[in-house]
Amino acid sequence: MKTVGIISEYNPFHNGHKYHIHAAKEACSASHVICIMSGSFVQRGEPAIFDKWSRARMAVMNGADLVIELPVVYACQPAEIFALGAVKILNSMGIIDCICFGSEMGDTATLFQLAGILQNEPEPLRKLFKSQLEQGVSYPKAISEAVTSYVGEEQKNLYNDILKNPNNVLGIEYIKALTVLKSKIEPVAVKRLASGYNDKHIKGHIAGATAIRNEIKENGISEKVKMSMPENSLDIINVNISSNKHPVYLNDFSDILLYRLRISEKSELKRYLNIREGLENRLKKHSKISSDCCELIEAVKTKRYTRTYIQRLLCHILLDIRKSDIAQFKKPDCPSYIRVLAFNNNGKDLLKEIKSRSACPVISKVADFRSPDERISKMFSYDLLSTDIYNLAYDAPIHRKGSEDYFTSPYYCKY
Repeated sequence: MKTVGIISEYNPFHNGHKYHIHAAKEACSASHVICIMSGSFVQRGEPAIFDKWSRARMAVMNGADLVIELPVVYACQPAEIFALGAVKILNSMGIIDCICFGSEMGDTATLFQLAGILQNEPEPLRKLFKSQLEQGVSYPKAISEAVTSYVGEEQKNLYNDILKNPNNVLGIEYIKALTVLKSKIEPVAVKRLASGYNDKHIKGHIAGATAIRNEIKENGISEKVKMSMPENSLDIINVNISSNKHPVYLNDFSDILLYRLRISEKSELKRYLNIREGLENRLKKHSKISSDCCELIEAVKTKRYTRTYIQRLLCHILLDIRKSDIAQFKKPDCPSYIRVLAFNNNGKDLLKEIKSRSACPVISKVADFRSPDERISKMFSYDLLSTDIYNLAYDAPIHRKGSEDYFTSPYYCKY
């Protein structure tokens, strides 16, 4: 048995994701696939468009054997923390042979070179990076500019192209995380198909998740959406919509967030990660004159503090995830857990193996879970809270209730 791990969001699950699962098995000569998937909130600082159980179900119906939830304290974070949290969980299972990720270039060796440069961070590179930040450049762009200036003309254009693409950057962070953890897991990059991560419109049967979310928001489950997703994924979405579990967007939390910002003192806002250089003043000022989250983000964002940066900040405020907690959770030696969302018959076998090899608790039934480790309990409490708050976006009263994690079992795909 050879097992490949995939780090995912499936927001929502589309044809490109299905291709990646099969490409990962082929590239790694793997018989089994385990996916680590963001839960209620995702890396870009937004709620997932559909709930985590629906998305996990889509995955196991399209090639995944086991879907594990990535704790929200890792999921809703910049690439470095997102990658470390996900890789740490995969590494802790004791059965993962490879991590396979989609990348715009698909060249693992070159990504390894870049990961080494960024991890070692020589003094000249550190100075270049600091200089970029002092000019008011955003963090991702500062890294790109510093690295391309550091490597010299021969590699400048190549590295610049690599660092402009978010999946390449995530791949580099996965490699860095494996190095930090001294893991034996092999990273493998596969080239993404035609669509770009940030494409805003569907152009064919392979489309990025951003384009699909935009199309659903503007036109519902249109013919373009149907073209870009597996039929069984569409069936799950249609069941959700017919039962009044509509697509969820950050703007659905406008009232809660504007309320939180308006009653909070500026000193309180400083408790959250990445509020610095007077950003709390901008948040306070614009929360009083904005009518929703979209308007607020548009007013607060700058060249340095991008839309995604502000969205993550707002999610941290919404979920009350504090800077002090993140500092603790992002330590490589901070333990985690293995929360099961969906599995098939192969996944059932994988769970037996994980339980026999891993020191981390495996959570299938929330009501039965207890941990003597306060860090694990705190981390898990954020996941439960994130589901409770996520549900407040629904209009139907029956779906707005809390404690859904206690009453929802992992999905078992028996075929």
